[in-house]
Amino acid sequence: MEEKKKFKFIIYAFILLIVIGVLGYMILLKVDFVDALYMTVITISTVGFGEVGTTSDQSEIFSIFMIFLGVGVVGYTFTTVVAMFVEGKLTELWKGSKMEKKISALSDHYIICGSGELAEVIIKKFIDENLNFVVITDKIKDLDDYSHHDILVIEGHSTEESILEHAGINKAKGLISTLDSEVDNIVTVLTARNLNKDIYIIANSLSKSGSEKLLKVGANKTLSAVEISGKRMVSLMIKPNIISFLDVVTRIGDVELDLEEVIVKKASYLENKTLLEAQIPKKTGLIVLAIKKIESGQLQFNPPVDYIFKIGDVLIVLGREEQVDKLRHLGDEIK
Repeated sequence: MEEKKKFKFIIYAFILLIVIGVLGYMILLKVDFVDALYMTVITISTVGFGEVGTTSDQSEIFSIFMIFLGVGVVGYTFTTVVAMFVEGKLTELWKGSKMEKKISALSDHYIICGSGELAEVIIKKFIDENLNFVVITDKIKDLDDYSHHDILVIEGHSTEESILEHAGINKAKGLISTLDSEVDNIVTVLTARNLNKDIYIIANSLSKSGSEKLLKVGANKTLSAVEISGKRMVSLMIKPNIISFLDVVTRIGDVELDLEEVIVKKASYLENKTLLEAQIPKKTGLIVLAIKKIESGQLQFNPPVDYIFKIGDVLIVLGREEQVDKLRHLGDEIK
């Protein structure tokens, strides 16, 4: 990221040098723009072609000033590029350019704000699930680490509109705010909600009052990492057998089972079928734990076999990823 700033500085320095030279020669030599540009280029490049216009003491002193200034800028550029080449930084710049293209092409993706320990867990899970996401952080160490591991990352503060827009907030599916400051989380959620009314936002809450504020400014859900860890510890202490059972159910040998959502879509295999007729366990091996009804938005656990699926219903199922994919494409197989 630092190398990009150096390159920008070099470009700005060359532009400023040319502007100063052109304006200076137009005034001192009383020549037009093209002749002034010609004089500027041959002066800072020390080529030594013939001069245009009538020179004076002032124009010659100005030329000396331009030569020294030009040599300084060129020298800095040369040493910077050579140093970057030797240290392999040019490759990183090239990767950074590719990353920017990938970020601009993102759609229906997720935005992770922050790069602490909580964010690390989320990032790992997103990678395992092969989801499209981009991380926003202002920590240089994490920026370099993520870029080296081909994780899309943006330098900056997620509290700023321009940074969220850079991350594609208008095209994003969801945003998770894991910042260390309650205030920063609140500002991030508020800013994100103003930029995208439909995005699903989850924020890390550091206090009970913070959770209430986050919900008020636009978060769909808030979670407290401390509270979740505390409840888990209590459960392990007073209900060890239940927790062990859940661990066994979700992880059988080397196979890890996940809870997944499957939406009933129009003209899908599930539409207007009863749970019994669908034969989901037989056809896919999945266990249907609950159904979120489209009509009421309520979750119905252990749904009855005569329940008729409607478009928009959401099935909560337990199983492997390939089993879930099989359920989503059952209609394709039949057709």
